[in-house]
Amino acid sequence: MKSLSAVFLSLAAFALLIQPAFADDASARTTASQIIDLTNGKEAIRHGFDKVIDNIIASMQQHGLPQAGVDEIRATVDKWYTAQINFEDIRPQMVDAYTKAFTEDELKQLLAFYQSPLGKKLITAMPAVQTQCADIAQGYTKDKIPLLNSALTPILAKYRDQMEGAAGAGGAGGPPPPGGGMPPGGGMPPGGAPPGP
Repeated sequence: MKSLSAVFLSLAAFALLIQPAFADDASARTTASQIIDLTNGKEAIRHGFDKVIDNIIASMQQHGLPQAGVDEIRATVDKWYTAQINFEDIRPQMVDAYTKAFTEDELKQLLAFYQSPLGKKLITAMPAVQTQCADIAQGYTKDKIPLLNSALTPILAKYRDQMEGAAGAGGAGGPPPPGGGMPPGGGMPPGGAPPGP
């Protein structure tokens, strides 16, 4: 009987030790969620998605897509996004990312920073700064892409028969275009960089 009581006492003590950890975890998750909202996490996801779509549309325009087509694509994408994308579906995973990367104390410090005047300025200014930096990088690489295309063309030509065979055996998209498998205008979309957020 004594040993059974000792087991229950040990379990009770263990439970007391675990409870604060769970409370801290819940507290950390709440703080992480506040940071996500404060830093416009929902808007950032949409902005990144729109940036990819913008790059795709720009590439299509270079190949003759008229403005009416652009407008129709944007309206369709916007309707799809509004109907299908629910930020709350991915919030828990974003919270996980924060709580795995930072301790609860660090999360509290981050929250305090983002609530400070400099933190608020950072939140407001960073989207424009990031866009400018991406444009700078894209402009820098634009004139260098033909050299990459020249280096890639013989490699793609070398494997063209295998690529066509895979496409003929049920691969998507059909055989690669003439010119060693390079798409019209070279291996990269117009603008010199692959689409990205």
